[in-house]
Amino acid sequence: MKTYHPAQALIIGSGAGGAMTAHVLASAGMEPLVIEEGKRWILSDYGNNCPDGMQKMYRRRGMTPIMGSVPIGYAEGRCYGGGTEINSGFWHRTPPEILLRWKAQYDLEASYPKDLEEHFLWVENQLHVSLYDKPWPASTRIFARGIEAMGWSYQEVPRVVENCEGLNYCPNGCPGGAKQSMSRTLLPQAEQAGAKVITNCRVKLLIKQKKRVTGVLAVVQRENGSEELIRIDAENIFVCAGATETPALLRRSGIRFHIGDSFRIHPMLKVAAKFDEEINAHKSVLPLLQVKEFWPEISLGGAFFAPGHLAMILSENWLSHKDQMNCLRNMAIFYVAARGIGKGTIRSSRTGEDATSIRYTLAREDLGNLSKGLAYLSTLLLAAGAVAVYPSVYGLGPLNNEIEAIRWLDELLPKSGLSLTTIHAFSSCPIGERIDRCAANSFGKVYHYDNLYINDGSMIPDSPGVNPQGTIMGFARRNAMHFVEEQ
Repeated sequence: MKTYHPAQALIIGSGAGGAMTAHVLASAGMEPLVIEEGKRWILSDYGNNCPDGMQKMYRRRGMTPIMGSVPIGYAEGRCYGGGTEINSGFWHRTPPEILLRWKAQYDLEASYPKDLEEHFLWVENQLHVSLYDKPWPASTRIFARGIEAMGWSYQEVPRVVENCEGLNYCPNGCPGGAKQSMSRTLLPQAEQAGAKVITNCRVKLLIKQKKRVTGVLAVVQRENGSEELIRIDAENIFVCAGATETPALLRRSGIRFHIGDSFRIHPMLKVAAKFDEEINAHKSVLPLLQVKEFWPEISLGGAFFAPGHLAMILSENWLSHKDQMNCLRNMAIFYVAARGIGKGTIRSSRTGEDATSIRYTLAREDLGNLSKGLAYLSTLLLAAGAVAVYPSVYGLGPLNNEIEAIRWLDELLPKSGLSLTTIHAFSSCPIGERIDRCAANSFGKVYHYDNLYINDGSMIPDSPGVNPQGTIMGFARRNAMHFVEEQ
């Protein structure tokens, strides 16, 4: 078994949190070592069909189950750059009212808007956060038409892109390199500054000695399919493996204090809307708007469209809806998301190291918000000119008029029929000074350990109600700079 000796810091994971940590530490001259479980892909590998993208860049091919009273499909990245390679690049700063809640409930230090302003500004400049610089595609124009017909407030969401060509390949990696993912920005910069990256390397266990973590045991997969067990020693360890794998690794290593006990998500329900006019959503960037009228509990927006994604929505009632596949040029996909109130758990599964056990209890408030959100979203789309709205709910036929849609303001959708998904997961290792409910202090240092840190989506104290990449990167930079100053 080979043993490696990085100078000061080992970073597990190369997504938004891990890449930011590597960038800050390398810029300070620390020469960190980054371990990434997935593979390093190049632009020519990106942008193929969805099954190919999921095979290459997603954990479990994008089919990670979250178990509970309502099973939920969870998709997360597993590649050099993590989830930033496969998301839509939407950017939100953490809303001020959410930051105030975290201060009040978790005693999170240095987390007021003024404390994070410099970090958000730095990232926004680095990642070219901007609005779409071309005419809106048809799916966005139709969505805006419906929102304005309802008289609701909305915004075009900025994205981390530069010269987006609207190719509609976001979930499969951007082949044009327009999306400013970590593989295009912070990771290469960190490597140029001295960081080292090992890909195809999965950490099996953290090695502990009293109040310190001295290193890790990991398995490297070679190009020929063979595996090699290695040991990597380090003075400081940053676990940035994501909201599910970070707590799973910590618990597998016997570190369990408030670890994996407060998992939260934004549960999402998708619908397909059919119009008389051609939209060709499969050939353009996804709808760029989000309705803010009902935020933070409910968000309405546009989703990625591909024939396979449309088929998944229609499959809930396939026998009666399958013919709508012939109308895909006239269809677009939208979502309602709830700011999850329920809680879940993350456990290292007994069935295998790569089979993390994820559970989430859909709260009654979640179900109520999803039901109301479906009423709002369907009414909006009908007002925009949709001739039918097809919810991803078993046994629920197309909504053809406002009366059929509005009933869900007062009724709850049937749990047994819901087909929910999420790409937003967090809060499994919350940070803050409230040691009675937090896994790590305000800057990510794990309680009861001298040199162990978390610095990814798992640290977010609870549901932010917006796409979490901005929150992760802002806090990760703040935390990593605090670590550098302490060193």
